[in-house]
Amino acid sequence: MLSFFPMRGFLGTGATIGADLNIVVQLIMGVSLIAGTLLAKHKRYKAHGICQTTVLLLNLLMIGLVMGPSFQQQVRPALSKVLHKWYYEVAAIHGVLGIVAEVLGLYIVIVAGTDVLPQWLRFTNWKWWMRTELVLWAIVLLGGVGTYCAWYVAPFR
Repeated sequence: MLSFFPMRGFLGTGATIGADLNIVVQLIMGVSLIAGTLLAKHKRYKAHGICQTTVLLLNLLMIGLVMGPSFQQQVRPALSKVLHKWYYEVAAIHGVLGIVAEVLGLYIVIVAGTDVLPQWLRFTNWKWWMRTELVLWAIVLLGGVGTYCAWYVAPFR
């Protein structure tokens, strides 16, 4: 499937090692985001920022190495013909929501960690934006697990 990780995976499904590694990394990142949220709750904002930014950047790497190429190879060519099939629908929805979550996360990091954006593009309601991002990320993570299951555990085309 992917030229980076073409070998059979280690989770016992039909996935490649890249897909298996990605799902494990994504689940660890999900736990890390919750840990980062707890850091903020305990007013450890610097550690919170480092944790959340690290997860965001690691996710960007996983998108570039695993999910993006997989989407380009397996989903994009078939979208116009078979979007009504669960196999493609779950991946397409996951991809769109994942892009929104990643862009929103990058926006939050830029606003929180830099003065690059003008004041009118910056937000002040931190809790609302970060909670929205956490909920969106959780939905995307569940969609990713659904995509993994649709593609490798019970693939129906």
